[in-house]
Amino acid sequence: MTSDPGMRALLPPPLAPAQDRPGVPDGGRLGDGPAAPFRGEALAPDPAAMRRVCGHFTTGVTVVTAVADDGWIGATVNSFTSVSLDPALVLFCLRHDSRLLTAIRSGGQFAVSILATGQGAVAMDFAAKGLPNFDGLACLTGATGAPVLRDSVGYLECKLADEYPGGDHRIVVGAVTALGVLGDGAAAGRDGPLTFYRGRLARLDKECER
Repeated sequence: MTSDPGMRALLPPPLAPAQDRPGVPDGGRLGDGPAAPFRGEALAPDPAAMRRVCGHFTTGVTVVTAVADDGWIGATVNSFTSVSLDPALVLFCLRHDSRLLTAIRSGGQFAVSILATGQGAVAMDFAAKGLPNFDGLACLTGATGAPVLRDSVGYLECKLADEYPGGDHRIVVGAVTALGVLGDGAAAGRDGPLTFYRGRLARLDKECER
């Protein structure tokens, strides 16, 4: 992004670091008055600490599927999020050595099933090592050919739009080609979506008041 010299007069002068500003003690904020120094636990950002702290961020749970050379393939993913409404884009992360990632690259398409509370066993099955077993699962297929889990809250079908490096994972961006709510929203209205918190599957107890 380039800067516009004409805008500089509208911007306030940069703030000095907190320790150099009078009346702003370490850990304080302007306008708050005196504050005690931050004494929270500070962990080195190693894998165990990342898992421990980021586990407090509650996420939904999805199963991402694709068509591989030898049939359907899928994996449980909780890193899924929407990116843009227009154009419609979503993203999720997979390990760089994931067989699902190989299938998505090869076919250029995938599907995302947003799991309902009653699909905890499905989430565990698709999170386990080895190829997932689709036997006994009610599935739908659309234009991508990738299976959508029929009992899910909703689904999205996507074309692979882009891919970026992300440490030991790859960040996969999909352009949404079709999406919908399954069962007239019955699963969402009755039981709610499946969630993941501190390493455990959970249900959304109730909505907060707006």
